[in-house]
Amino acid sequence: MRNMKRKALFAAAAVLALAGCGSRSAKSEGTAAGGGRQSVMIYSSLKESQLAALKEGFMKRHPNIAMDFYTASTGNVMTKLATEQQAGGIAADLIWVGDPTNYIDFKKQGLLYAYDSPAAADIPAKFKDPDRMFMSARLIMLGFVYNTRRLTYEQAPKTWEDLLNPRFRNNIAMTDPTSSGTTLFTVAGLVQNPRYGWDFLRKLKAHGMLLESGSSAVVNKVGSDEYLVSVGVDYIARSAMAQGATLGFVYPERDIPIIESPIAIIRNSKNLDAAKALYDYIISEEGQQVLLEEYTLPINPKMRLDNAIEVAEAEKRMLPVDHVALVTDKNSLLEKFDSIFK
Repeated sequence: MRNMKRKALFAAAAVLALAGCGSRSAKSEGTAAGGGRQSVMIYSSLKESQLAALKEGFMKRHPNIAMDFYTASTGNVMTKLATEQQAGGIAADLIWVGDPTNYIDFKKQGLLYAYDSPAAADIPAKFKDPDRMFMSARLIMLGFVYNTRRLTYEQAPKTWEDLLNPRFRNNIAMTDPTSSGTTLFTVAGLVQNPRYGWDFLRKLKAHGMLLESGSSAVVNKVGSDEYLVSVGVDYIARSAMAQGATLGFVYPERDIPIIESPIAIIRNSKNLDAAKALYDYIISEEGQQVLLEEYTLPINPKMRLDNAIEVAEAEKRMLPVDHVALVTDKNSLLEKFDSIFK
């Protein structure tokens, strides 16, 4: 079953290449010209609470546009896209997932609409595709989540090697990279780094590291005492902590996974004007403020998130990832990961 799921995920990219042959026409740009109510659909790996907050703010700003969203893991979003294309057409107008390498494939396949958002004028060029097919809309960082009832800050892991502390044996977890784009990116960084490599992943498995299917579950189960420590997403941990979960979060002293989570418009969107409006809103200071209030690190350099590491400092300590190599090796990487962990 796992092999079938993995094959489906990687068949998705090939199927999406057919998107340009779909029945949608780029001339169909919403219903603004007719004066009727418009709609826009986004597929995303963001949390439901984040998307609901964006929807509320967006529809206050644009009451003539009905926003809807589908939220799931990156892997499940990719599968949904492929399934819909096989059935005759993608229902999404925008896509926003956690694995930036997916957008490299999307661009090669001609799936994306080039859009240079005026709301992005102050966003550094390094966060934008040169052809404006996509751009980063938030930054995601991963670190170590720990149970504060059972560990002090001093006892919590500070480096990747600290996960191998005997105290954490058979009591650690991370999200399955088959379903999570952020974890896939992290695993790729560890594997590509000579400090760690596949040997480190084998040590984690031997140490009792378990896998969870969802990025929220791997954080929440630390708070419920199922795990002592996990590798988790910063905004998910901060959100849980704000709600009273007995959790702590630590950025690694070195090799912090930093994932640029891009947003893009589907080229054959039936609701192009509405899609542009939502894209602009997400990138705007107003939209970025909504993300900030949901404990998410905004891409806008003018905006700061309390109790989060500064982006400039994080970049000095980041875990580098070769994007091109990951695109090429994604299938074989996951197969090897599965051979170790499953």
